[in-house]
Amino acid sequence: MIKIYLSVLVTLSAGTVFAAEPPHGFNTVFNGQDLTGWSGGEEWSVEDGALTGVADGTLKANRFITWQGEPLKNFELQVLVRVSEQGNSGIQYRGKIRPDLGPYRVSGYQCDIVAKAPQYHGMLYEEKGRRILARHGKTVIIDTDGQPWITNTNPVVNFEPNTWQQFRILAEGNHLRHWIDGNLVLDVIDFDEAGRALEGVLAVQVHVGPPMKIQYKDFFLKRLPDDLPIIGSEAVTIPDDALQVKPQAKLPKDWKPVTYAQRDELQKQ
Repeated sequence: MIKIYLSVLVTLSAGTVFAAEPPHGFNTVFNGQDLTGWSGGEEWSVEDGALTGVADGTLKANRFITWQGEPLKNFELQVLVRVSEQGNSGIQYRGKIRPDLGPYRVSGYQCDIVAKAPQYHGMLYEEKGRRILARHGKTVIIDTDGQPWITNTNPVVNFEPNTWQQFRILAEGNHLRHWIDGNLVLDVIDFDEAGRALEGVLAVQVHVGPPMKIQYKDFFLKRLPDDLPIIGSEAVTIPDDALQVKPQAKLPKDWKPVTYAQRDELQKQ
């Protein structure tokens, strides 16, 4: 269980808002007052000391606001997040800016924020890539071909929309972990050298779909050494009973995941 750092905002008579002090060893990446250091579209503003994204339901593509600091390699990130009931957002990390897809587009790893769907809240998604890699509550190994396998499952923890929750992301080499309010909600090792990213930008998202509002505050980052070891595929054995992660696609009603021992059957699906 990690210590929860509560947000303390001080508002002066002039209306100036100051964010909480970062924990020891962390730096602030959002100043709580304006969008200095960030680049995004008209969906983004600062409201009550929080980085705030609003979509009216007419978006044609997911859009991001990107932190302009140095690209992230190994790091720990802590941030307080509040999302509306129909909201869908995400914290993009080790991402890639994609002007070829349109304005303010980013691909790569994403810690999903979807309060209305607990199985997706905090999951690992790859925007414009391998898509769903690990749902909430899962321990997953992604093999060298990019196929994710579930090696352990924990109960899904329910979270309420429109409440502040602390998200924590720890990225160490090819080992990725997400927490919400101190609960470890996923643990992933990525052996896919062609698909994974070991460095990239930090961004946050507003999503296509219903009208939504997403807010971030107390955005704290600690960089870890660049030379942390990469876990090799020879060091970890995927058990034969590990289950295939359900792909994000239309599937037959009788679809069932194969086990790692049955992985050749994936070619027949």
